[in-house]
Amino acid sequence: MIKYGAGALVTILVSAGALLILGGSGAVSVEPLTALGLVLSIFGIYTAVYGASSKDQLYYILWGGISLVIGVGLAASNIVNPFIAAGVALVFLAVLGAYSTMRRRG
Repeated sequence: MIKYGAGALVTILVSAGALLILGGSGAVSVEPLTALGLVLSIFGIYTAVYGASSKDQLYYILWGGISLVIGVGLAASNIVNPFIAAGVALVFLAVLGAYSTMRRRG
């Protein structure tokens, strides 16, 4: 299995490169905040998927979820209020913390 750091670097570079190609060719109009949000969202998805198959699932899924929520909040900041994205991230943290606690007890 590929190491997390190498896979994360490849994921970030490929997604940023694809955005640059699409923006440079004029296929899509990419704003900097939206591009950052998209790259962060793709990175979050990679981290969560990696976490699903690792020994330390909670850690990777937690940070993947946080990255995904922040990325979506940035990418959709003209549609969704950033405070809503922050609230979703906090609820996500609370649910994962409760799940982890219940899993350790039972």
